[in-house]
Amino acid sequence: MTPPVRTMSRQVRRVTQRALRKLLGRSGIEAAGGGRRWDGAQTLTQPANATIAARQTVEKRAGALYLNNAQAARAVEAWVAALIGPGWNARSQHPDPETARALNDAFESMIRPHMLLLARCLVRDGEAFVQMIVTEDGGLDLKPITAEQIDASLTRDLGDGRRIVSGIELDAQDRVLAYHIYRDPPGNLAGSWGAPVRVPASDILHVFDRLFPGQVRGLSWLAPVLLKLRDRDETADALLMREKVAALMTGFIRDPEGTGAGFDGEASGSALNVALEPGAMRVLPPGADVTFSGASSGLSQSVGFLRAQDREIAAGVGLTYEQLTGDLSEATYSSARVGLLEFRRRAEMLQRVLIEGQFLRPLWHRWIEVQALAGTIPADPAALADYRAVRFVAPGWQWVDPAKEVAADVAAIEAGLKSREEVVAARGRDIDELDAERARDNERAQ
Repeated sequence: MTPPVRTMSRQVRRVTQRALRKLLGRSGIEAAGGGRRWDGAQTLTQPANATIAARQTVEKRAGALYLNNAQAARAVEAWVAALIGPGWNARSQHPDPETARALNDAFESMIRPHMLLLARCLVRDGEAFVQMIVTEDGGLDLKPITAEQIDASLTRDLGDGRRIVSGIELDAQDRVLAYHIYRDPPGNLAGSWGAPVRVPASDILHVFDRLFPGQVRGLSWLAPVLLKLRDRDETADALLMREKVAALMTGFIRDPEGTGAGFDGEASGSALNVALEPGAMRVLPPGADVTFSGASSGLSQSVGFLRAQDREIAAGVGLTYEQLTGDLSEATYSSARVGLLEFRRRAEMLQRVLIEGQFLRPLWHRWIEVQALAGTIPADPAALADYRAVRFVAPGWQWVDPAKEVAADVAAIEAGLKSREEVVAARGRDIDELDAERARDNERAQ
């Protein structure tokens, strides 16, 4: 006979929890301790689910601030410029140079109109969706989809480990099977409402920065600073209003006799509004006094406080203070260079993981497959492997000090620490195109 399963009583649980709290309190790890300093502190449980619950509200607030707040707009546009810059270059590895050049040109023409919108949605909304549609003539069209078109209210269990989470259908191994998409964005007056359409995952490119394992929807990159952006905006408005109110009053006349101290003006009830003229002199009656309102006190401290807020906002969105505000008054060459190097390292990581890994490379493979099915290119495995091989060149960075950086690159190439191709790619150029341009220049010079 199987013994009955006994659950832990409430008293035992309390004793156990009290013992754990005492142990943590003696462990020396303040982050797990208690006390008044931790009263009201937030904790994050089930982060993947928490991001889904917060995503829509954060997205709407980020969109509103992007259109109405200077710092929010600057942060989004700075990241957009860093991720896509003047554009990405495709470098097909096909052995035939003419075929490779034709593939590169066709692919770049297809993605160029969509890169800016994709990057803005990625940063502002936290995720970007692009649907790949096969046309009747065997081509491939790209259709951007707003995050709101994915039915976030659709969450249910499908059995056998399959489930739908916030409009995204997953299998038992957490692989994405399909997306449930409205035909038109919610609230579109000219759109048609109805049940969402199930679109296979092979037709959708979903680009987002995954913060936690199991996360299926993205979170706006402005999420860490949304509240601070709003508070900073209200603080700046309050300071501006205070200065405007202070500018309305020039001075105050104190006259015990109530005669206006000999000044003429317009009476408003018991008050007398007096205008002063340049160069005027006035002898006041005994006991009368005039006090002029000076500049509001504490303005310099307020400016310093706003700068401190801007630095916190810049840190929260991964930018330097100068990038966020455009204020270079306190920047030096060394500090600006160190800050840019740190930012560029992070930007290059996101370029490779998000733009190339989640958008460009899977799109290239799908594009090649569609062309093979349409008979535009050979479909045999050996030839198809040559067409699928590709490299992508990210946009290059502008030089901080051109003379020093070019000299350093030349020295690295001569020392064998870098190749010409690596240096050219870091500038956002295709080495084959560069060599072709140099060959043409040499021909003209002869």
